[in-house]
Amino acid sequence: MQNSDELADLVATVFTELNRLGFALTSCIIWINNPEFLTAEMWVASTEMNKPPEPYYIKPFHHPYFKSIIDAWKQKNKKWVYEMDGEEKKVFQKLFFDEVGSFPTLMKNALEAPESVIYSASFYNFGALEIIGTEHVTDEKFEILHRLGKVFDMSYTRFTDLKQAEAQAREATIEAALERVRSRTLAMQKSDELAETSSILFRQLIHLGIAPNRLFIGITNDNTTDIEFWITDEDGSKVSTLLSGDAAKNISVMKMYNGWKQKKTSLIIDMHGKELDEYFHYLGDQLRVPFQGGLTQKRRIQYISYFSKGFIGMASPDEQPEKTLLLLNRFAAAFNLTFTRFNDLKVAEAHALQAEQDLIEIKAARKRAEETLVELQSTQKQLIQSEKMASLGELTAGIAHEIQNPLNFVNNFSEVNKEMLEELKAERLKPNAERDNTLEDELINDVIENSEKINHHGKRAGDIVKGMLQHSRTSTGVKEPTDINSLVDEYLRLSYHGLRAKDKSFNAEMKTDFDNSLSPDEAGIGKINIIPQDIGRVLLNLYNNAFYAVNARLNESFGQEQKNRNVISLAKEVTPFQKVSPLYEPTVSVSTRKTDNHFIITVSDNGGGIPQNIANKIFQPFFTTKPTGQGTGLGLSLSYDIVKAHGGEIKVESKEGEGSEFIIQLPI
Repeated sequence: MQNSDELADLVATVFTELNRLGFALTSCIIWINNPEFLTAEMWVASTEMNKPPEPYYIKPFHHPYFKSIIDAWKQKNKKWVYEMDGEEKKVFQKLFFDEVGSFPTLMKNALEAPESVIYSASFYNFGALEIIGTEHVTDEKFEILHRLGKVFDMSYTRFTDLKQAEAQAREATIEAALERVRSRTLAMQKSDELAETSSILFRQLIHLGIAPNRLFIGITNDNTTDIEFWITDEDGSKVSTLLSGDAAKNISVMKMYNGWKQKKTSLIIDMHGKELDEYFHYLGDQLRVPFQGGLTQKRRIQYISYFSKGFIGMASPDEQPEKTLLLLNRFAAAFNLTFTRFNDLKVAEAHALQAEQDLIEIKAARKRAEETLVELQSTQKQLIQSEKMASLGELTAGIAHEIQNPLNFVNNFSEVNKEMLEELKAERLKPNAERDNTLEDELINDVIENSEKINHHGKRAGDIVKGMLQHSRTSTGVKEPTDINSLVDEYLRLSYHGLRAKDKSFNAEMKTDFDNSLSPDEAGIGKINIIPQDIGRVLLNLYNNAFYAVNARLNESFGQEQKNRNVISLAKEVTPFQKVSPLYEPTVSVSTRKTDNHFIITVSDNGGGIPQNIANKIFQPFFTTKPTGQGTGLGLSLSYDIVKAHGGEIKVESKEGEGSEFIIQLPI
């Protein structure tokens, strides 16, 4: 024996040799018992045998025959005889044939023909050598039977060894085939390699002995009954392109889909008649599957093995052994890895494509952002320049108001001097007798006195212009010793008069509280190093905001109906154009204070205050609560940057409905 398939020849040889040794028998049975599962494998050889013996499997049923033969086997008897005739023989044979199932008809007829039969057997390790005849076996022939059983014992040991070796070899072959599929799976670099990997899987199945009409893979959908198919040609070798169809349109395909839905391991669909015709119609018309000879089949059996996202199928016109379906199950499990890899590659490819698209969009967005930044920087420069020009306009209005009084003195005293000089000239044109020397002296003295006043007020105007322009000129960025109290006071007046120049009806009380220790006249203190133009711009912003806040609250308190009403009766010292409220007096206060290492400027107002929800936004660029066109939202942002650049800090304390207080702290 070179392989386990030769066991049938061995059984036939035993039957032949028994006949040659003069045994009168119609058939012989070699029993191979399986005590673990209480079953027996029967190899039957007969005179009516027209083909090699094949095994039959039987589970002993309740009958004295089986009890007797099993007991004899357990005792390893050399000689066992069981006679059977009449009704007992008929009942036993019916039960026996029903249990075995596919027993050959000729052999059944040969066993049923005699009225009585004698079963004789000798037992060995694996089972028994039994002969069926109509005559008793002599002791001499029992000895021969026993010797043949012992020989068969050795033969069956050889058979089991071969069978085990073949099983191991086949398992190695199957594992090698599965490993080829796994290796190709791991080598997949792109999702479109699924067809090639599927083709390798199909070729491995055919190499392992499966002979299908077709092999196919179905990929199911979680949400619909649509299935994607990879289908081979009719010899199972070449993979067609991807096909797609709706399982709900064919009852057989729907059975495949339902098996997946029900999480089955495998399924067998035996198609014939109308079901087969409709299935072929679905393949041809819906999936466009090419056919050659398959349409002539009258029967088609589908063997289906499932994996997580679909199934592997095999179509054949013949029934397949159980091991074929088991093999298909193993390849389905292996393909589960393939499909997982396929899905991972699809996701990775989608991510790569998305990343490429995102990169393009990022580059485009970056370009747009750069263009927007350039435009924003240009706009910001324009807005900052507008803010500076607005501050300069308010500063100019304040300067104009400040120098107006000394200019009025100059103009008035100049006109008076002109009148007095003309009077003096007229007096001197009179005859000497009529001239009044005392009057002339008085006129000359008055002219001199007026000229001194003109000179005084002219210098005062000049000092004002010089001081104001010094503070309003473009910043050099260089710190210089500065009288901080004077700077604070001057910009307060400039801001107030600038607002008054816009709105003659506005009036507010200004309160100052300066720390004299900051005065340059105090010994040991002197002036403080700052950039006066920049700090002046900060002060101007704070003052403008303070006056704006108290003016807004005054308008609210005053009321729209009284806006143009003459209220002199309420405040006789105020012009008819000024707004006055008996309930609210607008006030802006400023103070300076020196500590050990810092000087502090506090600007406060009794306006409407800053709401809590925007208090943390007021120093953000372009944030403003003023109506459109009345503010750029850069004043406080620039002020914050200027103070930070001086190494100081600016903060605000405010209570809605009561007012705000801005505190500037600068290092000395």
